[in-house]
Formats: sequence, structure tokens, C-alpha cells
Amino acid sequence: MNIAKLIERGEDALKKKNFDYAIEVLMQAVSFAPNNGRARAALRKAELKKHEHNYPNAFALAIFGMPAKIGLFFAGLGKKGNPEGYMMACEKYLMLDPKSKKINMALGDVAASAGHLETAVFAFQTASEHHPEDVTAMKKHGELLWKNGDISAAHKVFDQVVKINPKDQEAVKARKNLAAEASLKQTGFETAQSSRDLIKDKDKAGDLEKSERLHQTTDDLATQVAAMRKKIAAEPDNTDLYLDLAEVCERMRDWDGALGAFDDALKIRPGDPVLEFGRDDVGINRLEAEHLELVQAKNTEKADLVAQKLRDVKTVAFRKRVKAYPTDLNLRFKLGELLLERGELDEAVGEFQQTVRDPKYRSESQLRLGKAFRKNGRYELAVRQLTQALDGQSGMTERVKEIRYTLGDVLELKGDGSGAREQFSMIYEVDIAYRDVGDRLSKLESSASEGTLSLDD
Repeated sequence: MNIAKLIERGEDALKKKNFDYAIEVLMQAVSFAPNNGRARAALRKAELKKHEHNYPNAFALAIFGMPAKIGLFFAGLGKKGNPEGYMMACEKYLMLDPKSKKINMALGDVAASAGHLETAVFAFQTASEHHPEDVTAMKKHGELLWKNGDISAAHKVFDQVVKINPKDQEAVKARKNLAAEASLKQTGFETAQSSRDLIKDKDKAGDLEKSERLHQTTDDLATQVAAMRKKIAAEPDNTDLYLDLAEVCERMRDWDGALGAFDDALKIRPGDPVLEFGRDDVGINRLEAEHLELVQAKNTEKADLVAQKLRDVKTVAFRKRVKAYPTDLNLRFKLGELLLERGELDEAVGEFQQTVRDPKYRSESQLRLGKAFRKNGRYELAVRQLTQALDGQSGMTERVKEIRYTLGDVLELKGDGSGAREQFSMIYEVDIAYRDVGDRLSKLESSASEGTLSLDD
């Protein structure tokens, strides 16, 4: 995929005021190149130009933005494992509301955590440009510029923060440290031993300050909760406030508080899928946190019980979501994985037979179909799916190793020792430590050797 050509095509459409086509093309560009700042900038410009004379009001966003909001919500369920997917969900919402502070900030946060710093810088810059009163966006923008080594630009950002709020001590300190760092670089003092020591001490202090800025204390979160409850008292029918409250309660691990926030919101909008599924997620996150604590405490027996309960709760939740959104293949794929883990093979096969039709899910679905057919003894079907899963795969990636290992396992079960040896040998050749591939290969080679001796006799 030639990203440069896609961007040029989008920029050309933007010049011709063909905003819809420009957005379509540039969305493709950012999906293939998540950290391409030029593509993001052109995309946001096209979106802003499209809405320049007819910017969506709150009512229009509530009606037409609901599918995008739901998509963003679902993408958020797996954003830790698929940050790029969450970034694309943010972009789909920004197509409707490119100035959204909340979504631009969310895009910046997840991009930064995934290492897409150019995109993160752009997202925080966009949020601060359209909401200049929000120093949080400005400070995050400045921190990333600082991290990237753009001292001058970072200093300008923090200087602007101080002008807006002269009492912001974090910004005052950051501006002071940036000025000192710029001075050291300009004078060349960092070449001297004493200056190196000074810079080392300053960097440690700067890291500590940034850590304090980025990681809020329990008291900070409690203050936010109190402020949100005041807002809710003033706007008791604003369900977005309840969602924000639930999010902060979760960060405090106040699971009951988060559940209560969703319950209150559901009294206002009963049956709302976003709220119902959000409430389900609080229960899931609670169990995941409990499971992690038990694993860390090496309490294996209890950890296994919680893991089983977690699978059960997730399965119920994703069944509800697939029923509500039957065309969402991402939901179907996740449900299929849960069903496969639980041994509900026929239902799992049914889900993967839906997702295998989409090229994005094809290879992974074929691998899981192969595993399901292997478990229920349909070895020929398993071999067919696993062989197809290898189509288009190159090299010996972790995915290819898993497919070949599973294929070797199935071939051995159906009595094809030669085929199994071939698959295990291909893995062993590049990764001797992969699972138990060495032991399995040795046993197969030993069996083949014994068979040859018996024929000679």
C-alpha cells in the first residue's frame, strides 16, 4: 500500500473541496499508517472544512453520532490489545465532530501509550487549539514535545499555559526546566562533567514531576468524584456525566461506585445498549483485577476459579452484544474465542464461519476453526482449515508457528506421522524452544526409525 499516494490523493481532493472523498481516502491512509502525522492533519482539515458552515449541533450529534459512539465504546473494550483499532474508532467519531475535546484527548492518550507519538502530539494539539481554555490538553501536548526533544516548542506550550493560569505550578516548573535545558544546549555546558551531573539530576527530577503529573493520586481521583457528583446534581438527566463518574470510580477500583453510576444512568435511559454493556464491563474488569491479584499472590486454585467465572461472565456479555449487533464481526470473533475456550464447539464454529468471510479475520478464524474441528475429532476438516490459514502467510511469525504446530498436532492424531514431522521440523528449524516441538519431533523421528528397522528385519 503506497501511503504517500493515498495522502496526495486525499490532499488533492481537499483542494478541490471534495471533502467526502478526501475523508474516505485519508481514513484509509491513517488505518494503514497510524503514526503518519501528515495524513492525520489532512484528514482533520477535511473534516473541519466539511463542517465549517454547518457544524453539527448537540441534537445532531446525539442522533447521528450514536453509531460512532457505540463503535468507539466497543473498540474501547479491547483497546489495550488493539490500540490501533481504538484509534480508528476515535477517527470515525471525529468524522462527525472533529473538534471534540474528549475524543481528541482519548486518541492522544491511546496513541501515546502505543508509541505513536506523532499522532499523540497532533491529537493533543488539536484538542488545545479548539479548546484553548483546557490546559490539560496543552500540558499533555507540551510533555510529548519535551519527550520528543522539541524543547523550544514545548517551552512555548508551557509558556501559554502559564499565561492562562499563572498559578499552575506544574506548568511553571516545566517552563523553568525547559528554559534551563535550552540554555545548557545553547551554551554547550553539557560537555563538562559538572553539567553532565546537573543534567542527570535535573532529568531525574523532571521524570519524577512528569510521573506526578501523569499518575493521579487517590485523593486527586476522590476530588474528581466529588466534583462530578456536584455536576450530576446540577444536571441529573445528563447520562454522559454518569459515564464519566463510572470511569473515575473504576480507576479508583471503586467497583460498587461504578456499578451504581451505571444503574443511575439506566434509570434515565432504560435498555440503552451502551449503558448496559458498560455496566457489564465493570463486572468484567472487576473480575480481571481480582484474577490478576490472585495470580500475583500465587494463589493458583482461587485464580483458576475466578478465571472460569470471568469466562462465563464474558460469554454472557458477548452473547448479548452479538444479539444486539449481529453484523459486528469483531463481536462475533470475540464470542467465538470465548465459546472455544469453554468447549462449546458447535456454537464456536458457527461464529467463526461468519467471521471467516471477512479478509481481516479470515486467517485467525481458520486457525480457530481448525482447533475446534480438532477438538471434536473432525481431523480432515481441521487440516483443510489450517492449510487455508497458511495461504498468504510469509516467514515464520508467531502466528505461522501456531498454525503449523496445530496442523502438526492434527496430522499426528490422524496418523500422518510424516506430515506431522514436516510441520514440526519447519518450526524447530527456526525456533528450537517453541513449546514442546523438540520433544514431539524426537518422538516422531524415533517412531519412524523403529518402523524402518522392523521392515528391514
